[in-house]
Amino acid sequence: MMEIFTKEFVKGYFSRNKKVILIALAIFLVFFVIGIIIGNIRVGENYGAITKAMSTSNKTFDFSDVSGGALGLFTHNLMVDLIIVITGILFSVISLLMVIFNAIAIGIPFGSDFYFASLSIIPHFIFEYLGGSVFALTGAFLITKLEISVIKERSIKEVISDTYILKDILFSVVLMVIFLAIAAVIEGYVTPAIVLSSFGK
Repeated sequence: MMEIFTKEFVKGYFSRNKKVILIALAIFLVFFVIGIIIGNIRVGENYGAITKAMSTSNKTFDFSDVSGGALGLFTHNLMVDLIIVITGILFSVISLLMVIFNAIAIGIPFGSDFYFASLSIIPHFIFEYLGGSVFALTGAFLITKLEISVIKERSIKEVISDTYILKDILFSVVLMVIFLAIAAVIEGYVTPAIVLSSFGK
């Protein structure tokens, strides 16, 4: 399995799965934008309320008010994304629903208060969602692809022996874990520092 860490395998992985990764990315981005639209419609005249409240508040904010534990964030996000991967065995239906829900949920704050969302979400957004969630969904799609191939060929041994699919699924999970670990550190320590520098008093 150490083969998955070689340069040749990594290049092959992205070449073999480029379409699947792009589909997973497109699904997330489309529903993220839908979330922004929903948030903007729902907020109405209260657009930017959090930014206004924090800007006019007399409270003194310090790092402990806004920081979070990186380990706890990582564990939570890992559990969610592992469920997305594993439910690929159910033809990715639950996986898709989870990613769609998360994409909409994360888009809504941008539609209701873009400035605050930019400060509090964007720093870890790329790693947690465009990295972790996208590769989780990619892994789910690959499991579904394996399942369909096994059904067609009626032989799991033949399918596995002729393809890279098991290694590709494993590498998708490895990438997911790496992105989530980076995101957890950023969300736990970098994002709070950015928020504090903007609203700390």
